Amino acid sequence: MFEDRGGSRSSSDLRKYLQAIRRHLVLIITVVVLGVGVSLVISETSAKKYSAGADVLVTPVSSSDETFLGINVFRDSTDQTRSVLTVSRLINTEQIAAIAKKLLHSTISPRGLLNRISIQPVGQADIVSVTATAQTAAAAAAIANAFTSAIIQQRSAAFHHDIALQVTRIKSYLKTVPAAAQNSNQAISLQQRLAQLVPLVGAPDPTLRIANPASPPTSPIWPRPKLAAAITFFATLLLASALAIAAEFWNPNLRDEAEILFEHRLPVLARVPRLKASLANAYLAGREPLPPASREAYRRLRATLDQAPDGSPRQGTLSIVVTSASPGEGKTMTSLNLALAFATAGKRVTLVDGDLRHPMIASVFGVAPPSSGIATAFESARVEALLARPIEHPNLSLLLTRPENASIIDAITADRVTSLIAALSSHADVIVFDTAPVGEAAETLAFAEASDAVLLAIRLGSTRRERLADTVRLFAQQRVPLAGVVVTTDRAAQSSPYDYAYAGPAQPMLRSGGGGRLSVAAAGRRAEERKALFNRRA
Repeated sequence: MFEDRGGSRSSSDLRKYLQAIRRHLVLIITVVVLGVGVSLVISETSAKKYSAGADVLVTPVSSSDETFLGINVFRDSTDQTRSVLTVSRLINTEQIAAIAKKLLHSTISPRGLLNRISIQPVGQADIVSVTATAQTAAAAAAIANAFTSAIIQQRSAAFHHDIALQVTRIKSYLKTVPAAAQNSNQAISLQQRLAQLVPLVGAPDPTLRIANPASPPTSPIWPRPKLAAAITFFATLLLASALAIAAEFWNPNLRDEAEILFEHRLPVLARVPRLKASLANAYLAGREPLPPASREAYRRLRATLDQAPDGSPRQGTLSIVVTSASPGEGKTMTSLNLALAFATAGKRVTLVDGDLRHPMIASVFGVAPPSSGIATAFESARVEALLARPIEHPNLSLLLTRPENASIIDAITADRVTSLIAALSSHADVIVFDTAPVGEAAETLAFAEASDAVLLAIRLGSTRRERLADTVRLFAQQRVPLAGVVVTTDRAAQSSPYDYAYAGPAQPMLRSGGGGRLSVAAAGRRAEERKALFNRRA
């Protein structure tokens, strides 16, 4: 059981990572392209560097060899790497660099030459590798060969000095030996010693020799455009992906529908594509119809809500509350189009503007709400005179409100909302309440408690996670079940590539520009209402 939970959690985390990368794919691609482009530009404009290496072989003489007694040469020891390390340290000195400078006839200082080489002792092979870098292939090879020649030259000079000193001493001593003692053991031993040293005069140090001289390289070590581009590609890809994931998890706004389904366990009843601002404004102004993809989403929502929990058709009046966790999450758009979806299906629908603090329905339909409106509806069973009926939507009636009616918010209770629903039931098959965000207005809970279904509007990328969690917790505390969620996705509405567009009657506009018409009882107050509305907007 625990393994299954761990696997499910891992799958959920992996899905979040993949969705974060997919959501920021354009940013990731842009960063990678820019990174690789900069890498290629740097590679093309950077000065080239070449590397060449030469090897010095170290062959220490046996510690029991008496030929080199008194002469400074490398001898075997219990530490096999001792001689190699010693040669490495000797090469990496300004004294050797000064000799290399003379051999190169260079204007570079000894310290500058040392900065251009690297020395690597290889103890197991008794080799010291000298690697030089320069802006040309020939210069790199010349510097490496100069340092190896310099160490051999310096050590050979010291070797010559020691040999010459030994030979001079032996010859001087032999001159002092009397003729009668020329055949003595000591004289014979010195003569044998002299015979060993004379062939070594002028010879190089026998313990050092160049094993592999440097040759000019055929290609530079820097820049290497292909390698640099490959490294930059993977580095920027990892960095951009990490930044995308970090931005996704640090983002306080809800971005993933999976959070709604798995963390809050709320059913998603409809997914509405996001409308561009220009298209949304044209639709609300009555200049353009709702796009087919969005209209179809509300039709599916209507079909879902038009059934009883057991799947059978609903009986009696259906009351629906639409709210949100905070403003700007599409609750009014959802209320409006859900009411229109029921109305175009032949249902009698009353759309109630229950957002008393910021009413929007009257502005959308271009009608002036009566001075009393919803405030009077709570006190009277005769609500027909308070209803506005837009000309373009014969099955739709509107119960409107004004900001001045917000003074009654403390008087709104679940019992009063129940009475209002009962009064409207004789005129409507479906009642849709567009209420204030539940996180901002407490009276929304009264509408929710009295209604048959509560819908929560969520806009991905806009709804804050903590506000959603607080809203779900608030409904749970009040024991008000949520029927489901209407999600406005962050993908723009697109036409179906298979021509599965709406094939029914032409979708009417919200309004024709002249506005709807009020009920007969409210017609006499229309001029006064419009004047008041104009003053309020101004």
